[in-house]
Amino acid sequence: MKEKINLSAKLKERVLVKNLSLMSLDKLPSDIYKNLPNLIKNFLLLYGGNLFKTKLDVLSDRTLFIHKTPDLPNLKKGEILLLILPFSQIRYVFQVKVGEVNETGYNIEILDPRKYERIFVKNKVHVFFSYIPPQYVQSFIQNPEYQLLRESNFTLEAFPTLEEIHLYDLVLNANHNIDENFKKLIQKTFITGELIDFSKGGFSAKIPTQIHLSDDFGVFYVKYNLQFSDKIFKFALFVHLRDLDYKDGFTFFHMAYLTELREDFWKALRNLLTTA
Repeated sequence: MKEKINLSAKLKERVLVKNLSLMSLDKLPSDIYKNLPNLIKNFLLLYGGNLFKTKLDVLSDRTLFIHKTPDLPNLKKGEILLLILPFSQIRYVFQVKVGEVNETGYNIEILDPRKYERIFVKNKVHVFFSYIPPQYVQSFIQNPEYQLLRESNFTLEAFPTLEEIHLYDLVLNANHNIDENFKKLIQKTFITGELIDFSKGGFSAKIPTQIHLSDDFGVFYVKYNLQFSDKIFKFALFVHLRDLDYKDGFTFFHMAYLTELREDFWKALRNLLTTA
């Protein structure tokens, strides 16, 4: 399984534009919330990887009505979607579930923003963080020829007999070779932490010291292994920092993958995680 992604576009989408996930409209900044009647037309619906303009009615802080329009795809009851309100350099993101459907539109409910189930890790798993300095992130952003290659030996057909499953992110340059600067950067370990929980979209890890970052990008390359009785999963992936917490002398890193895990891969891994 190989997937090539434009690295510049992905970094712009995930890192340059700040995404804030909220569970209610009243969690918006007060000035935006007060001006919501004028901003409601700016909401976009993310569906099937595409963005669609919406015509919305606010029923309450957690329920809305989407009117059917010629450009909007047909939505089904129970589907989980994202509503996005772009504002300046921030995108306010609401995870929503489609409820009742009628001839004119769809009732939707805003859900808890932690959209992916988190599995807590029972055994001690070390996470090795390689730091990607801002100048390198900036060079990746400014050069559209860089490609992110996500490579894995995982397939549903091969999975039952595989003893080692790997999932790696690699950076390809304009000549389609692995970038030399990238190779050097990922050989250096910046910090080592312990995996706490894990989801399709990212993970949390704790570091046994207090760390303060002033980096505007917060991009890292992480390596860790998940060992099971008859299989081992080896990860080496790009992540970006979503949040930092401090407690009892530890720093808690909340990370998001630059590209989330594929659904079939996650389901296979989740089954092992929940039965181990």
